Amino acid sequence: MKDPLYLDANAHVPMSKATLKAYSEFNNTLAAHGHPLSPSATGRAAASAIEEARAKIAELIGAISPTQIVFTNSCTQACEWAALIGSWKSGQLQVRASYMEHPAMMQALQKHWQEKIFSYNISQDGIVLIDKDKDKSGWDWIKVGVCLHMQNEIGTIQPIDQLAEKYIISDMSQSLGKMKINVTELNVDLAVFGGHKFGGPNGIGFMYLKDTGDWREFGTGSRYYMDISGSPNVGAIVATAAALDEATQTIEKRRENMVAFQNHLEPRLKGLGFEIIGDGVERCPNTTFAKVPGKRSAGLLLMNELGKQNIHVGLGSACGSIYAGGSPLMEALGRPSDGQDYIRISQFGEYGAQEADRLLGTINGAL
Repeated sequence: MKDPLYLDANAHVPMSKATLKAYSEFNNTLAAHGHPLSPSATGRAAASAIEEARAKIAELIGAISPTQIVFTNSCTQACEWAALIGSWKSGQLQVRASYMEHPAMMQALQKHWQEKIFSYNISQDGIVLIDKDKDKSGWDWIKVGVCLHMQNEIGTIQPIDQLAEKYIISDMSQSLGKMKINVTELNVDLAVFGGHKFGGPNGIGFMYLKDTGDWREFGTGSRYYMDISGSPNVGAIVATAAALDEATQTIEKRRENMVAFQNHLEPRLKGLGFEIIGDGVERCPNTTFAKVPGKRSAGLLLMNELGKQNIHVGLGSACGSIYAGGSPLMEALGRPSDGQDYIRISQFGEYGAQEADRLLGTINGAL
């Protein structure tokens, strides 16, 4: 069988050799024996390792200070913490959000705001529509806006720098590592990230706080610094910083591959009768979301056929695959579906035109 062609990177990016090496090497040091709250030599070494990782991550995402980075046990946990801070900032007033949010963020918003969530208008291509006249938009009384940066299924880039709300929360987990990001230059007060989206280990997320005074305690038990309560996984934090460093250093070459792959793939898919969602609007070049021609559940059937050839794609959001009915995203975009007639092709930049040809040949043979 041919080598695997892994095209579901928006669900998960496996750790690279360099990241695994950083994780392994740290866990073979005395610092790995220490708890960062302990005054022992090993504890102080563990605390130093966390602070070095915090400083590296802050530098790589364009934060002004390492203190603006707060570690969590996952990106999902970062979303819930962000929603908690947002509800405090709003005084429990209404929040405006996009129906394209990842389930982790939307469920957190529903927990803290319930029926007080108002939606941004969105286009059929998956772009938040900005009110042209902010003074007459009718939304001036809403304090908090929540809008993801890169939509995880379609890959569309949202205009978060144009949002009018006074406090902006953004899920930036999909874009980090696939695009250049500078949080200081963006119109964002709080951003959330997940390590496994750019080649870090599972179980590590982090928040960026523009104003560290917005921080509010989350969780119970002991807490290291401002981070999540409980004993921190120091080795995984170190590995997350190493993964982001590697992703940042390789981003130009990987983006070249993404563009070559997408430019080769999408015109030929359209020639086979596929519809590319978001075609013509700004998207991250790593993602192609396409409606499969043919009968209902055509996407599921095609995904299974590709899997037999060691080519692995998704149907959309991995977290959204629990829905038995239609795709919530497609319904929000005015594109009713059974949830299994689309495929999502996403990569981290390992593949170019040659791999696109292999995928196309297999798709053509499966239709």
